[in-house]
Amino acid sequence: MKKLFIIGLGLTVSSLAFQAKAQTSQAAANDKMRFGIRAGANLMKMGKFQFADQYYSTDSEVGFQAGVYADLPMGGGFAFLPEVSFVQKGAKLEATVGGNTGKFDATVSYLDIPVLIGYKATPELTVFAGPQVSFLLSQKSTIGVNNDPQTETTSTENFSKSLAGGAIGLGYSITPNININGRYSMDFQKVLKDNMNQDKLKNSGFALSLGYTF
Repeated sequence: MKKLFIIGLGLTVSSLAFQAKAQTSQAAANDKMRFGIRAGANLMKMGKFQFADQYYSTDSEVGFQAGVYADLPMGGGFAFLPEVSFVQKGAKLEATVGGNTGKFDATVSYLDIPVLIGYKATPELTVFAGPQVSFLLSQKSTIGVNNDPQTETTSTENFSKSLAGGAIGLGYSITPNININGRYSMDFQKVLKDNMNQDKLKNSGFALSLGYTF
């Protein structure tokens, strides 16, 4: 019994020492100006589509994201966290109106530039929020009615070329180099231009990514 107690005590002390060393290592990394790359998946939708004075809620669409970021210490646990990312947003919609069933599926690609401020609640955990601007790159959408062949378009003529929005989320450093990042983002401006009369069609959704900090 005494031997088991000594072994257990030794393992506990070793574990605490390892944890303290890891936290010290992470805290030291947090004091440095660092840069990284990130990639992951989005689950986005476009809010509500208006047709014949009625609104129809869009369903979420899975997309891809990848980009680069900086972690610039500001002191007091705060950090400036700018990013530049390629992000796929979009939505799905299926609705029946007057006996006809319409289907809509869109993937819209943007260059997102979030300007985030983070607070390191612990050496590993960062809470962040801030504005972002999105620049339209491309879009691909399909529209179909009943069993008719679907119409596909890649024209960006009716889409807003830039959008203002915001993001809020959490980042967790698994090691000083590897981290995971989860966030909710939304655009404050509508996806389509004013002449399309779709005031409630706005991008929003969640993203989860894996990052590597150099």
